[in-house]
Amino acid sequence: MSIAFLHTADWQLGKRFGSFPGDKPAILRNQRLEAVDRLARAAVDGGCSAVLVAGDIFDAETVPQALTSQLLARLKSYPSLVWHLLPGNHDPARTGGVWTGILASGLPQNVRVHMQPVAAELVPGAVVLPAPLASKRVASDPTAWMDDAPSADGVLRIGLAHGSVQGFGSAGEASVPINPARVRSAGLAYLALGDWHGTMRISDHVWYSGTPEPDGFRDNNPGNALIVRVDGAGPPKVEQVATGNFKWSRRVLDVGSADALDVVEQEVAALGSNAMRSLVSLQLSGGVTLAEFVAIEARLSALEPALFHLNVNRETLNIVAAETDLGSIATPVLADIAQRLKLASEAGGDTASVAQRALHRLFSLAREVENSEGRAQA
Repeated sequence: MSIAFLHTADWQLGKRFGSFPGDKPAILRNQRLEAVDRLARAAVDGGCSAVLVAGDIFDAETVPQALTSQLLARLKSYPSLVWHLLPGNHDPARTGGVWTGILASGLPQNVRVHMQPVAAELVPGAVVLPAPLASKRVASDPTAWMDDAPSADGVLRIGLAHGSVQGFGSAGEASVPINPARVRSAGLAYLALGDWHGTMRISDHVWYSGTPEPDGFRDNNPGNALIVRVDGAGPPKVEQVATGNFKWSRRVLDVGSADALDVVEQEVAALGSNAMRSLVSLQLSGGVTLAEFVAIEARLSALEPALFHLNVNRETLNIVAAETDLGSIATPVLADIAQRLKLASEAGGDTASVAQRALHRLFSLAREVENSEGRAQA
């Protein structure tokens, strides 16, 4: 007996992305829905007949009805695939939650929602053993029931669950303990897990697929799905397939001058048009003068439009107001204010950080004014 299916999880549809400005949250939310089509194409191209979604299809228990309708319409449009949906900790299987409305509206023929821990046919000769979550946190392993779940001799048993495998670095979002030895005790050919948002192999028979569309600055191999081929009693063959649209990356950069940004600018330039699908979190550390800080800010401002999003953390960057910096301010009134702000920033106390930010802004504005006047005279 051999089967092929696609393992995915943590779609987090409806995620708000509230920390992003403008229309970026809407664009990021839409890509999570678009990822469903990319998953379907990967499944079809990989010769799969089923898609197992290991929890957290939705980001919350309350989502717009338009979103659930859009999702069901997309799933229905791939009739060659049967979609097996498992409630997770973000969208648990409880009365009044998101699944109540979905089930009341009626499911397409090729969609299965596993609200109870009951074995269901995956394909002839194979069953899926789902472990839906009924709450955000559970004290016991929801896969324990699989040990005693009956099935006919020779039938392949595939586990589907959402939670954290302790001791393997998979500290995901769910407070749900899962024992990776369930494969042996329950006779599983494969255990498809969700909750950890990156692709991770726990053993030959136990995998996290990760989220199909990255959603944070974490270096944990997100943006994938897994095509799983099970053939008899041997270890399944697991193929990682890239499904992400946006790429999120985090950089820590030690700067002593604006030239330290050369490497980042070169990397962005090398991306070409793909830079507009990149989100970069840049943490600056080290120490610079005010003049170098202004030059750094100017280069960051020029870099930002090339990316979908640029987030800069300056908290660990030490900016020193050197006497040569303040002496370069030609306007006497501004120079006097700058000196006072410098003293206030060095005095400590509650207002020191405010004074420092004001000094940075004043110096930057003074440079802009003086450069503008210089261009006008030229």
